[in-house]
Amino acid sequence: MSQFAGKTAVISGGAEGIGLSIAQALGDQKMNIVIADIDEANLQKARSKLEDAGISVLTVVLDVAQEDQWQEVANQAIARFEKIHMVVNNAGVGGDTGPIEGQDQKGWQWALDVNLMGVVYGAKVMTPLIKQHGEGGWIVNVASMAGMGGVPYLGAYTATKAAVVALSESWAGELEEKGIHVSVLCPAFVQTRIHESERNRPATISI
Repeated sequence: MSQFAGKTAVISGGAEGIGLSIAQALGDQKMNIVIADIDEANLQKARSKLEDAGISVLTVVLDVAQEDQWQEVANQAIARFEKIHMVVNNAGVGGDTGPIEGQDQKGWQWALDVNLMGVVYGAKVMTPLIKQHGEGGWIVNVASMAGMGGVPYLGAYTATKAAVVALSESWAGELEEKGIHVSVLCPAFVQTRIHESERNRPATISI
């Protein structure tokens, strides 16, 4: 039997792209799946797809930049599946592009809020719940090959993804003795809609 069978994974940005593919793969291993995403319409499509495949799934609307919304995801996941064993911090945005002199403070803040603080909040909220049951677990952070080396004109994206790599290495050492494994996924070019991130950009950004 799979080591994942009967356990629960929470996946941010789980309604499409890499997040949905991870949800399908883990569901195939008989995990309970919680997909959280800012796009409610896509969430419903994803739920139908997973349920049609016989996967136990819960969907929750989530803006990863809001810590209180992460807590609501946790509350609903515990209410439905009782325990949380894995969090996949997958949600991300491309951020603003352009030369150094064209960098905008609000554009940077948007990338920091989603790509970095979204990961921080996901781990902050879910880690105590993974520790609580004493069965060990997993934190998977989705960064990028951009976080392993600079990409011209993608300063905010590159910097936030590099930060996620460094955080993952830090947390791996911190959580090892608790039996919580920390991994960072660094994809290169993947067919997703991250280039359309602007569709989910908030109208106002606090700086």
